[in-house]
Amino acid sequence: MSNLLKSALEKERRHYSEKLYQIGVYNKEVMNKMTISELRKEYAYFFRSITNHKNYPYTR
Repeated sequence: MSNLLKSALEKERRHYSEKLYQIGVYNKEVMNKMTISELRKEYAYFFRSITNHKNYPYTR
């Protein structure tokens, strides 16, 4: 794997892990075992929920 691709994947993993950790969803041990695809799905699930709730607080 090229260094550029490896670096991009590490950066992406770090981004999703930091965001999920900040909202207290998972601890770091659990996230280290997750794949990038799993981190993406969890990020999309939680951050879409938060975004929608902020934009439309009375629809839930």
